[in-house]
Amino acid sequence: MFGSEGMNGWRQSDADDSWPFFTLGDLWEAFRECSAYGTAVPLVPNGCSDGVVQYYVPYLSAIQLYGGFRRHVGPSRTGAEESDSDLEHETTSSTNAFSAHETSESSSGSEASSDEGEPVSCHEQLLFEFLESESPYQREPLADKICSLAKRFPELQTLRSCDLSPASWISVAWYPIYRIPTGPTQRDLDACFLTYHSLSTQFAGASSHGPKPMATATACAAPVTAMCLPTFAMASYKLESAAWTPGWRDRQLAASLAQAADAWLRLLRVDHPDHRFFAARRAPSRRW
Repeated sequence: MFGSEGMNGWRQSDADDSWPFFTLGDLWEAFRECSAYGTAVPLVPNGCSDGVVQYYVPYLSAIQLYGGFRRHVGPSRTGAEESDSDLEHETTSSTNAFSAHETSESSSGSEASSDEGEPVSCHEQLLFEFLESESPYQREPLADKICSLAKRFPELQTLRSCDLSPASWISVAWYPIYRIPTGPTQRDLDACFLTYHSLSTQFAGASSHGPKPMATATACAAPVTAMCLPTFAMASYKLESAAWTPGWRDRQLAASLAQAADAWLRLLRVDHPDHRFFAARRAPSRRW
């Protein structure tokens, strides 16, 4: 959740049916503190009367930005190089095997026409894509990674949620960094998570497999004091400990969110490397 104070993209629309929006830059700013220091998660391990606090740092796992028009997101180009059919793909792998589109490799990512194999509406265009494939130990925290990407793609800071289609999403990887009190290492608490969030406030006609409709955005924007970024799907690794899912409802919710992640990626035909890793190591479902 982030407040409206300092929200550069907030505007008051004359339309009565306007809805709030945020700029992506405001969202990244909300991640800055936890990217630097971690976010605290209180836990009560089995057999312990006292709880512990585990700290998690967010990392950018994947992001896709779709718009209802064709737009180039990337370095400025001139002359014959400019084309409204261009789009930028960014991966940390030199072999760009994670795009749903036919691609050609280059040292700075790859480009392709967004007309081929489009899994969403023909009126929606893929503006930007990043799919992390580096080891977690080699990654920058989310806020730092976004700063690096925005040097080449400045619109990562300026695009507004009301301009992005409901197919736009981000996946955040949460990895533990330390625990208070330290004490003996408790491996059953070292769970890792992928959370999936919509980046659009245009929820009209959203798919039943993805983010649930919250509002039909017809205009930008009505100012509010704060906004939340709901989680519509999740994947987990090492979540077997009862400290994480003490009751059957918790386990049922975790299983439901995992199924939602599977369905969302199938819908968009995205090969998400982190999700593939988590899914391959997913524990069998337990009976409730």
